[in-house]
Amino acid sequence: MTWFRLASLPNATVCINENFVKQSLRNRVALVNTQGPIEVSLPVHRRRAASRASRDVMFTAAVKPALLLKVIRTNCGRAPFFDHYFPDIEDWAQRHLNQGQPWLDAALASTKWSCDMLGIEHPLSSTKFDDGEAWDDWRNKARWKHVDLHRYPQVFEDRLGFVPGRSILDVLFHLGPEASTLHSQHGA
Repeated sequence: MTWFRLASLPNATVCINENFVKQSLRNRVALVNTQGPIEVSLPVHRRRAASRASRDVMFTAAVKPALLLKVIRTNCGRAPFFDHYFPDIEDWAQRHLNQGQPWLDAALASTKWSCDMLGIEHPLSSTKFDDGEAWDDWRNKARWKHVDLHRYPQVFEDRLGFVPGRSILDVLFHLGPEASTLHSQHGA
């Protein structure tokens, strides 16, 4: 949810010409199952081995929309707003999660959809990274380690307690239209 709060700030920009970092959250969907937090990886590779640019990252033959959808259905199906949002997720997965499809297109489509569901404008995209100190850079993974995560009701909370740091899907499946007011209504 923090990414979307930052994205709604004035002058927020998403740089689409940066390097793809392996072992990051970029190609993972963070969910919760009955045992605790899980991360579903979407297999990618670089189209040109010499390039690390995000625009050159493609899904491999191992990416399977049906597998991701099954994991989401199994682990999130009891969330109150699951049935409302899942058809859109199915459509996104079928359109974007195919061998040779650009990871960047899938990522931008998912953040655009999420922004629409939250009722906020998607930040502008830029192909150049602005130099200078007048901006707040959130690309570094370390910046996200100490983010204040706000609690919201989760399906498995009775067994696991609140599991922070899950994807925007988890927030939307559990809060529905109230997701956009997470900070004010479900604060720490």
